[in-house]
Amino acid sequence: MNADARYTVASASVLALVRFADARGLGTGDLLARAGVSGADLVDVDGRIGQAAYNKLFEALTDRSGDADFGLHFAESSSPDAFHVVGQLAIRAATLGEALDRVARYSRIVHDAGRVEVERSGDTLVVHPGCRGLAHDVPRQVAEYSAASLVVVARRITRAAIAPARVGFRHARPASIGEHRRVFGITPMFGEQETTVVFEAATADIPIAGADPTLSSLLEHLARGLLERLGEDDDLVARVQTEIAKHLERGAPDLDALARRLGMSGRTLQRRLAAFETTFQEVVDSVRRRCAERYIRDARLSLHEIAFLLGFSDPSNFHRAFRRWFGVTPAQLRRGERS
Repeated sequence: MNADARYTVASASVLALVRFADARGLGTGDLLARAGVSGADLVDVDGRIGQAAYNKLFEALTDRSGDADFGLHFAESSSPDAFHVVGQLAIRAATLGEALDRVARYSRIVHDAGRVEVERSGDTLVVHPGCRGLAHDVPRQVAEYSAASLVVVARRITRAAIAPARVGFRHARPASIGEHRRVFGITPMFGEQETTVVFEAATADIPIAGADPTLSSLLEHLARGLLERLGEDDDLVARVQTEIAKHLERGAPDLDALARRLGMSGRTLQRRLAAFETTFQEVVDSVRRRCAERYIRDARLSLHEIAFLLGFSDPSNFHRAFRRWFGVTPAQLRRGERS
């Protein structure tokens, strides 16, 4: 399933992909045209390009290269410049932990489909590199690039041989994972619920050589302005969808609990959703439908597991909802009998 049309990527990120491909002699002009991206789109430093176009270009370049590990190899070329002002904020932080917090705070500038999230738990530092809680599929190469570039850039800005404690991907294990082991320094896990990169907690304390508090303050001012330009209110429905998708397996989403995670009351959330001509329950239903269509294609999941992942405590409720969404039962859709 393609990324939702509302989602965008910073032109700097697309330009980095084009430069990497051109350096390998792949040729990008025709592929850019097919993806609906013009040269003018790339030279606008604050420009935005559709997430779907970026994914399409990424996959086309992977096919043209014949490189089964294109995303990993692209990540190895990563520099902070590929991540707009967010990359510059990272290299001016005092420690790697502070850099990751800045990336999480402003990641929407780089891509607004999924947020980078950092969670500290006991002796671990868990980073979700922008693939968490999405109702649409993240292509394998894009997911591997996102995770690997995080590790590569962390090594470059700290000048330390950092190896994550664990790396997990949602997609299935590729035929060969030798390059994964080389790039990450460990053997990643595949078929996981979410794409994550886990570090030991002490990794957050590694200093960054380019720390600069004065420049950091100026860059944060610029980053806040870019976020305001993107329009946080326009992103409310997408934020609610992401929060619902992240917590579905815990059961039917609770309006008040989700609203608190977004920093507002349940009544305020309902009122703001009404301005978008929708309701909380309608958003829940749309997320469940989109996730159901994705899960039903995954032969690893039983119908009972899919019902659980969608937050249905009673499988019969799942079957009724599925028939309402698609006009057929889950088993029929899996057999290709969709009406």
